[in-house]
Amino acid sequence: MEEAIEWLFDLFEPEDYEAYDEEEMGRTGGLYLPEVCIALRDRAESIYEYTVDSLREQGFDYRGKELFDKRGCMIMSQVDQAAIGEEEIFYNTELWLMEDMTFVIVRCVSMLTRSDFTGYATEYRSFKKNVEELADLFFTPEELIDELEAMCAPQWEHEATIYEL
Repeated sequence: MEEAIEWLFDLFEPEDYEAYDEEEMGRTGGLYLPEVCIALRDRAESIYEYTVDSLREQGFDYRGKELFDKRGCMIMSQVDQAAIGEEEIFYNTELWLMEDMTFVIVRCVSMLTRSDFTGYATEYRSFKKNVEELADLFFTPEELIDELEAMCAPQWEHEATIYEL
């Protein structure tokens, strides 16, 4: 997993950073990769094409067909479009790290509906492409570093589950 994250950072050139000092930051932006890997492993999940989640106890949840034959963990999500009113609708681009240590770009349309009697969150995902080069990415290296650091916060705050092997 560390090698996969290093590969992702290697796609960036020094000029892609706002301020880059390899001696200070290292290849991976100063991240401690074993902690990042623990956080990512904890977030691994099946990725479904379509989901419905009830916001009420008496509601129902639904999972459609799996989008991939392996699990993954979402690393980044960026809102491309949003419409907020009685319903909140978002069109996102997502970066997922798959179990085979490849990165994929996924598009997600999500809608959140709330009322006095019901409340549902729905998501529809579709595969866009595998990450193969820098042009496939939709974020800056600083945004990636911020997301990976945020995933590690529960470990730093002693809120993460600790597993014994």
